[in-house]
Amino acid sequence: MAEASDRPRSPYPLADAVPEAELRQQVEDLSAARARGPVLGLPTYVRLGGPGVIGAALTLGAGTMTSSMLAGAEFGYRTLWIFWVAAGSGMFMMAAMGRFTCQGQFDVIEKQAELHGWFLARVLTALVGMVTVALVFNFGQVALGTHLIDSIAETAGMSFPQEYNWPLYVLVTSWIALGYGRAGSGGTKLLERFMKWSLAAMVLCFAGCLMVVGVDWPAALRGTLVPWLPRGVLGIDLFIASTAAAIGVADWVLFHYTGHARGWRREHEGLARVDLVAGFFVPFCVVNFLIVCVFAGTLYGAGDLPETAAELSRALVPLLGETVAQYAFMIGFLAVPVTSTIGLCLLSAIGIHALFGWQPDVRSWRWKVCLLLPQVGFLAAWYPSPVMLIIIIAAALSLTNNIVGWSFYMMLNDRKLMGAARSRSRIWNLGIMVQV
Repeated sequence: MAEASDRPRSPYPLADAVPEAELRQQVEDLSAARARGPVLGLPTYVRLGGPGVIGAALTLGAGTMTSSMLAGAEFGYRTLWIFWVAAGSGMFMMAAMGRFTCQGQFDVIEKQAELHGWFLARVLTALVGMVTVALVFNFGQVALGTHLIDSIAETAGMSFPQEYNWPLYVLVTSWIALGYGRAGSGGTKLLERFMKWSLAAMVLCFAGCLMVVGVDWPAALRGTLVPWLPRGVLGIDLFIASTAAAIGVADWVLFHYTGHARGWRREHEGLARVDLVAGFFVPFCVVNFLIVCVFAGTLYGAGDLPETAAELSRALVPLLGETVAQYAFMIGFLAVPVTSTIGLCLLSAIGIHALFGWQPDVRSWRWKVCLLLPQVGFLAAWYPSPVMLIIIIAAALSLTNNIVGWSFYMMLNDRKLMGAARSRSRIWNLGIMVQV
């Protein structure tokens, strides 16, 4: 068997920032972790993971949080099962992305264009599935983030309104995103650590709020394990909206490219799968569980409910009582749009370069401009989010997820493309088909 240093490096240029010695050390650490067993070896996998955490932070944005808040406020604990089912079904396609990265060692959009045509690859996958998502959906993140900064200042007896605090929001998120992919992988590690600590802050802050509010554990357990939907069209709409807000093209492809940016190779596929579970699935499910429970314990049955994340948070905060709990909720909630904006900036830069077939260079002005384009969302500090545009994009994404999903399914099962690494698991294939 060839040594790790003999393995071909990732074809993605951002991988060049990762020293070869670091990759060799990772392979050795992973081998030692496997020898220690799944429990004792897990901390090593969590430490070396990162792309899965970026995916979770991207997905846990204003849209997903609004869905969770409304679910708890309208239906109590009864829809808790939807979130782990939606995320769990998405893991099958995410595992395919890990296979393309580690075993295939190719650029998935370039290969997709070669096999299935430029329209499917460049337009549907890159333009609609990545770039449009990054540019349009960041309006909601900025609106929520600047509102929360305003609310935190107001609770502290100060004034820092949205029209003045947006430069702080844009500056912090841009600075962290611009460091990604820099030489020596230091900027990438900083971004990944920031995402990990932010997810931890969400869990701790929302768990603290839940301790104040209280939880009906039998009802929460029943809602987690027993599927329930409201009757009629409302139930269908709720299920489709909740699953669509979980995992789609943007998440699939971002995981692939951020894995490439880490220099992942064949020996890293086990890490990729653990990262999907420990870095993506678990944080996504835990945060949504906590949010639904907090709103089920406070606003459920309260009558007319607001419809945006900012309005829902404004309605909740006074019900938390303790000032510490109010701060905890707002700080934990602020981490949601901040991390999502950073992820959307990466998605924009990677997507635009894939759209035009450009080679990414993080030191170039082209990369920086592409990365910062979603920050046009600062306009949300003055103007409402483009609701109709978001609805149109969401409808287009529903169709795009299906078409692009079948394309990736065929690539995963392509004997000529994947060779011995193609999917031979009926369960894996069935899981992908269920999602798409």
